[in-house]
Parts: sequence; C-alpha cells; structure tokens
Amino acid sequence: MKKYWLGIILTILIHMPLNVKATICRVQDKYEAEVLIDKEKIGMNEKAFISINTEHKYEVKYSTINNNIVSISKEGIITPLKYGNASIKVEVNFIENENTIATCPVNFNLEVVSNDSSLKTLNLEEADIHFNKEIKEYLVELPYSSEKVNIIAISNDAKAKITGIGRRYLSVGENTFNIEVTATDGSSTIYTIKVIRKEASNNNYLDDLYIDGYDISPTFNKDTNKYTLEVNENTNKINIKTKTSDERAKVKGDGNITLATGINNLTIEVEAENKEIREYTIEVTRLNGTSSLNDLIIEGYNLNFKKDTYTYYLDVGSDINTLNIKPKYDSDTKVEIIGNKDLKEGINEIYLNVLGNNKSKSTYKIVVNKLSKEEEEKQEKNNKLLRILLVIFIISVIIMFSLILIFIKRNFKRRYVKDFKNK
Repeated sequence: MKKYWLGIILTILIHMPLNVKATICRVQDKYEAEVLIDKEKIGMNEKAFISINTEHKYEVKYSTINNNIVSISKEGIITPLKYGNASIKVEVNFIENENTIATCPVNFNLEVVSNDSSLKTLNLEEADIHFNKEIKEYLVELPYSSEKVNIIAISNDAKAKITGIGRRYLSVGENTFNIEVTATDGSSTIYTIKVIRKEASNNNYLDDLYIDGYDISPTFNKDTNKYTLEVNENTNKINIKTKTSDERAKVKGDGNITLATGINNLTIEVEAENKEIREYTIEVTRLNGTSSLNDLIIEGYNLNFKKDTYTYYLDVGSDINTLNIKPKYDSDTKVEIIGNKDLKEGINEIYLNVLGNNKSKSTYKIVVNKLSKEEEEKQEKNNKLLRILLVIFIISVIIMFSLILIFIKRNFKRRYVKDFKNK
C-alpha cells in the first residue's frame, strides 16, 4: 500500500507541481477519490493534467462539451485548441466486482488563456501618434489651449484588459500617461505617451492695423501704440482691420465703428494666450464743416453728379487733351483740381480736392478713359450700325402697325356691308 501511495504522490508532483485544484468524489459513503487538475488556466503552448487519488479499484472516463476549445486524452492530458472556456467532465467508476460499479462525476472549468498583451490601435483624439505595436513610447506636443486629451486604445485580444485610457487633464509641461494591457494569462505590456503641453504665448502684438479707405498717422508699426486720423463730416462709420502676430491672440475693438462728430478715442485690445493685454489707440476726428461739392459739371458730358458719390467714369475722344470742369461749391470752400492736363491715351485720373473752412477735406475722382483713334473709329462704326438697326426697327414697327390698321379697317367695312344687306 505504501508503494501505491508513493506512486500517486510522484504522479501528482510530476504532472501538477503548481495551482493544483482537487475535488473529493464520494459514492454511497463507501467509495472515495480525490480528483485533481493542475491548472485552472492554460496557455496555448501548455498542457493540463488530471489525476485520480484513491485506494479503490477504478476506471475513469474524460469528456468535454467544448471539444472545439480543448481536447482530452484517455490518460487525462488536456491540450488547448483555441482561446475560451471549457467544461471538463471526469467520471470515476469504482469497481467492487464485475457486477457492481459506482459512478462519481466531477466537473472542472478550464480557461484557455492568451499571452497577447499588445495593442491593435493607440491614439489621441487631439493628435495622431503614428502607432506601431512594437513601439512602446510616444511623444506628442500640444498647444497651451489643449487642456485635456482623450486616449483611445484597442487590444489585439478582445479579452485583454486595458487601463489608463479615456480623458486625462493636462498640466503645462510634460504629462506622462501609461496604458497597461493585461493578457488573460496575467502577463502585461505598458505603452507610454508623453504629452508636452506648451507654455502660453505672451505675444500680444499686431502685425497690421489699418482702416479701409484711409491712412492713419504715423504709418503702422507694431511697437507704436498711438495713431490719429481725420475724416470729413460725411463719414459716420469706419472699418478697422487688424492682423495679430500670433494666431492664438484675440482682438477686441476692431471692425465697423460708428463715429460721433468731433474726437473719437478708439481702443483696440490684443489679448495674448497668457491673458496679457496690449492696447493700440486711434484718435479719429470727424470734422463738422462742409467739404462737399454742390454740383460738378463737365462741359459736353453728362456726369449724373451726386454729392455723396466720390468716383466717376468717363470716356473721351482721342482729340481731348483737357476737360472743361465746372465745380459748384460754397463761397468759403476751396477746390483744387489735379491731373486735368495733357490727358494721355488710356486711363487718366483727375482729382478734385475740396477743402472746407474748418480744415475738413474730401476728394472726388474722375476716371477718364481717353480712346485711341482706332477705338474711336470702331466705336463710331458700332454707333452707326446701332443707328441703322434702330431705323430699321422703327420702320418695321410702322409698317406692321399700318398693316394692322388696314386689316381692322377692311374687317370693319365687311361687317358693315353685311349688316346693311341683312337689314
């Protein structure tokens, strides 16, 4: 008997050195056996063993309903086929004699586990890290405005456990995030993402500052903070345009601004990313005197003048060298005409600077297109053709109208004669 037990113990020591799970099998309070399995979890390259420890004579039968996950030999050797959970059934038959068999069933649950602790994908919602499962460390730089990141990861083995993913808040400087993947066999791999959140920018300069249609004084320089501008009494709005040196800076005070008569102190605030503010000021003086023309006549041309319209366009012949311009204005207003001499072929610009008695100023512009002789001849031919076509059209209308009158007259006469005969 001692040799029998020694054999049983040696078998257990050889096949199940660790993690032995035992179940006592009893039948009729007479037969007893200890059924042992050496593993509850088994890797794909491993095997598990089942042993029976009893002083009775027995036979054993092994089976599983999960034969796609594991196979089991008649000796109790379990071989994994694929990952998953399997139920192992052990039937111990105690044999008293040929006519008496007592059966004792035992069930074990066995999990075929994976050692795959790698990731399929790893990324940040805010930036692409160019993931490769063989690379375990990554470095990402984000602007100061990035207050948090969302870490997204998917494991190659769906049953592996991932920790360290999801939304994480960022401090300024270096932030280290460890993403640990634990395989079903307990082994793990750690991926590390270091996120550098940059310092907030202190750049609160403008690269450009201008007003549509006007020149501020002095010429813009980002280090110059004060400017002036004069506009006439007819200007009730201006459009301030800006461009920041740093795209992360914010601007207040630009855009369309309504002007009051007199001095308007306008402030443009530039707020850097770190909240530091720089101010640029423009003193805009809206003059309250008149600097408009009452009328503008150019002899031989119809200009269709309006005092609030400051630009006009005119075509003149090739023989015109100067225009007879007759502006009408108030007695206390001065007008200076520039560019009305020796008009050249093509585009010429004539300016009328109107100066009010309070130093207000407005400028009217006449854009003169002086035709070449060839253009003039071509225009004259086109005009003749148009006149001919117009005459033809008028004659056609007269003929058609005459025919209609004749038709109406004849129709009326026939009806009259018919009515007379009927009477």
